[in-house]
Amino acid sequence: MLEKAALKVLLVEDVRMIRAMILNQLAELGVTEVPTASDGGQALETLGREPDVDIILCDWHMEPMDGLTFCARVRSHPGLGGRHIPVVFMTCDDRLADSDKRRRTLEPAKGLGIVGILLKPLTTDDLRAALTRYTHFDPVTGAG
Repeated sequence: MLEKAALKVLLVEDVRMIRAMILNQLAELGVTEVPTASDGGQALETLGREPDVDIILCDWHMEPMDGLTFCARVRSHPGLGGRHIPVVFMTCDDRLADSDKRRRTLEPAKGLGIVGILLKPLTTDDLRAALTRYTHFDPVTGAG
């Protein structure tokens, strides 16, 4: 029997404490292959070195390159955008707590590969649900 491949998640988050918290939550889920970046520019460099990620968890508001700009550059770069990697945005914007507003905000971003929005602070259950919905993640084994 072949073992499932581990899920690889690119985590793009500018706040070190939040990045560490999400890394711990992913580890609780059995996801340990998680390259990180603190802004969109670093994420592009990381993705250039490690293009085989299964999903990107990306903060929406970062400096100097925000999440939308990062996603647009990924989609426009032939080496990075050839494979459509799902992107889940993370934000503290509590205006998006309303599911209808979140849906309306997400609609124009879908062309950039953005498949969902998670509100911070994230829970392990939030991450499990997103990974299960947008990848082949198995929440029982933690495998992708």
